[in-house]
Amino acid sequence: MSDPIRLSMSQPTSSPFGRPNRVSTRWTLLFGLAWTGVWMAQLAPFQYLLPVQLTAALGDTAPAGDAGWRDSVIDFGVISGLSAVCMAIGLPLAGALSDRTSGRFGRRRPWIALGTLVFAGSLVGLGFQNTTAGIAVWWCTAMFGFCAVAAALTALIKDRVPHEQRGTVAGAMSMSQAVGLIVGLGTVSVLALTTTSSYVFLAVGLCALAAPFVLSARTEPAAEPRSMTADSESPSPFALVRLHDFRWALIGRVTVNFGNALCTCLLIYFLQYDLKISDPSSALLLLTIAYIVSVLSVSMVCGWLSDRIGRRKPFIVGSAVLQSIAAVLLMFSESLWSAVLALAVIGAGYGCYMGVDQALGADVLPDAENSGKELGIMNVALIVPPALCPLIGAGLVDLFDGSFVELFAASGLLTLLGGLAVLRVRSVR
Repeated sequence: MSDPIRLSMSQPTSSPFGRPNRVSTRWTLLFGLAWTGVWMAQLAPFQYLLPVQLTAALGDTAPAGDAGWRDSVIDFGVISGLSAVCMAIGLPLAGALSDRTSGRFGRRRPWIALGTLVFAGSLVGLGFQNTTAGIAVWWCTAMFGFCAVAAALTALIKDRVPHEQRGTVAGAMSMSQAVGLIVGLGTVSVLALTTTSSYVFLAVGLCALAAPFVLSARTEPAAEPRSMTADSESPSPFALVRLHDFRWALIGRVTVNFGNALCTCLLIYFLQYDLKISDPSSALLLLTIAYIVSVLSVSMVCGWLSDRIGRRKPFIVGSAVLQSIAAVLLMFSESLWSAVLALAVIGAGYGCYMGVDQALGADVLPDAENSGKELGIMNVALIVPPALCPLIGAGLVDLFDGSFVELFAASGLLTLLGGLAVLRVRSVR
């Protein structure tokens, strides 16, 4: 008997509304703005505010010397690990729920709106916390809101964007990640906002940037109720992983993102306690600018080129090699400027990767009707590794007596292996 899931992989997919029409520049711009708000609200706390807030929460209870900052790293790692569990549950669940949503506002827009409100409200609550437990609870709640927004936005790539535009739209998503990080981190650092004011700023910015996309009637058409038959035919996560191309695309995404996150998740601690930088927040902003400039320089170009030549694999493998080279540069960094160079190389590699990999993920999905759930599973591989890596990285740094060399070595190896994994995908060139 033929496997219906495998048959659906071999046949052209379509959106629930027929084959997607080309999306306009305006649609892509609003899509990118919404992602800018999402990434700003997620990455600025992760890269800077949470470590600073946790260090302040430890206060006088932190041991003196090296043990004090290692306690902060470990607490950060534990909270990130808890948030990773929340996202591993939340992303597929939110995607599946949006698949089953119907009404005149479409399948995805209600979840983008709801997730934005939960995310923003949780950030405001987070700003008033001064205990490790309070920070953990509110950050995990914020990540459930993040999951609702991210799952619905990503599903729109499959729903609304034709194959020949997916690289370009994925490039816009990658650029938004870079812009969101620099806007969030830059504003918080340059204006020297308090912790509470910083979180309020991020919450307001998230709502303001997501609102035009949510309120636009062109975001997506109305969604008809799905039949029970369609729901019962939806492949389970275990069935999806058994599909050869989906499995190898997932393995590649998990491994590359683990490698990239290991390289970047503890930069504030690396600057302060390894390179002994006197002003680590300004130094982190400089590294972030180098990273962002590189991402912005290549992400849209690589996505567009990938669409033009109809190939994904060469871009993904090349991006992994670049990131591995950058990890080696960080291993031997002895000054701020060598670290800046390494982050510029990482940005180029990751910008190219993100500009193409989201398109590859959409290309290997077996079923457009369940794109929310399926891309939610793929997004676990994109978003959960960065949340787990502070915990893993803290363990490595502590194991090797405060050394970051082994952390960066593991990063380079994982990134290279992840890039090579995509070569096993058969249906995408």
